[in-house]
Amino acid sequence: MKRNVLILLIVWMASWSVSFAQDKVEREVRVKSDEVPDRAKSWLKDAFEKVKRPKWFLEYSQAGKAFEAKFWWEKHYHSVKFDSLGKLIDVEIEIAKEEMPSSSWAKITSYFESEFEEYSVMKIQRQLVGEESDVEDFFDEEETEGITLRYEIEFHGKKDSWQIWEALFDEGGEFISLVRVQIRPVDNLIF
Repeated sequence: MKRNVLILLIVWMASWSVSFAQDKVEREVRVKSDEVPDRAKSWLKDAFEKVKRPKWFLEYSQAGKAFEAKFWWEKHYHSVKFDSLGKLIDVEIEIAKEEMPSSSWAKITSYFESEFEEYSVMKIQRQLVGEESDVEDFFDEEETEGITLRYEIEFHGKKDSWQIWEALFDEGGEFISLVRVQIRPVDNLIF
C-alpha cells in the first residue's frame, strides 16, 4: 500500500512540474556593471566594440539566474543573455516582420491561425545561438558558421481566453515551442 501511494505521489509531482514548465515566469532587476561577471562584460566588449554603456539586468526565472545586457546598436534593440557565471546563452535582436523572410513569416502566421482564434503580435526577436566565438564572429565579421537562427515571437493570443504567449520558431518558420507568459502582479496600483 505504501508503495502504491509513493508511486502515485511521484506521478502527481512529475505531472505538476510539467504543467509549470509550460509557463514562463521572469523577473528582471537592474544591476550595476560591477555586479556582472567579468567574463560577460569582456565578451560583450569584444563582440560589440562600439557599445559604450549597456544596461545590465539580473533575470530570475524558473531556469535560474541570468545576466542580460540591453542596448541600441545598428538601428535595433539588442538583448544579450549570459548565465550566472558569465557564459553566453543567446543574443536577441528586435526586428520588424518586414525584416523576416516572407516564407518564414507565412509559416508562422499559418501556425498562429491554426492554433489561435485571434492573435496580435507584440514583439519579434531574431535569436542567435552558438558557441561564444562563433557568435562574436557573426557580429565582428558577419560570419554565420556555427550560428543557429531562430525567431522568438511574443503575442496576445486567444484560445479560450486572451493570454500573452511566447513562441519559438526555427529559421524557416517551423514551430519549436510555445509557453504562456505569466505577468507578475504589480505591488502598487497605478492610476
